[in-house]
Amino acid sequence: MRLLFVDIETTGFDRRWDSIIEVAAILYNTDLKKQIITFHEYIKPYKKIPEEIEKITGITNAQVKSCRGEFEVLKDFIQFVKEYVPDAIVGHNYDAFDGEFFKAKASFHFLNWPLIKSIDTLKVARQVKAPTTMLTASGAPSYKQQSIAAGYGLTYQAHSAIEDVKALIEIYNRMTGTQQRSVKRNLLGF
Repeated sequence: MRLLFVDIETTGFDRRWDSIIEVAAILYNTDLKKQIITFHEYIKPYKKIPEEIEKITGITNAQVKSCRGEFEVLKDFIQFVKEYVPDAIVGHNYDAFDGEFFKAKASFHFLNWPLIKSIDTLKVARQVKAPTTMLTASGAPSYKQQSIAAGYGLTYQAHSAIEDVKALIEIYNRMTGTQQRSVKRNLLGF
């Protein structure tokens, strides 16, 4: 299978008013366990990146001041997706956040977001009860990507879209590998 692992970093959570400041994607062949091609770009937002977001992502206003804008990068990313035709787009919390952000921003810029099935690894993690190292306020396992990565003994620079994508490929492989026989194929969309 050819899966497109994706992640974004944004200036906030509001799809109407906040901007995408980093897009990262790796097309990955699951049969060969091999990366095929990478798309990665920082984006100059319409407004300044808030200090809190700079601290979380490490992306600064100085770093993006000469970057292309959201329209140009999103247009190229959509073309990339259409050109490489993945079997599915994979992201952590993709259905609730990244996917909805992509759709909203594409619509805002009068672009057509491609209709490709998605695999949300947050849902997969909950279904397979992936190992975690953090708990929610109620004491339940936290299925944040960082928590799952640590549960599998992986360390990486979280909140860097490209590093998140690289880690997500490894997390996905571990969650769906032979040691995880309980993964339901329909949950993965195949």
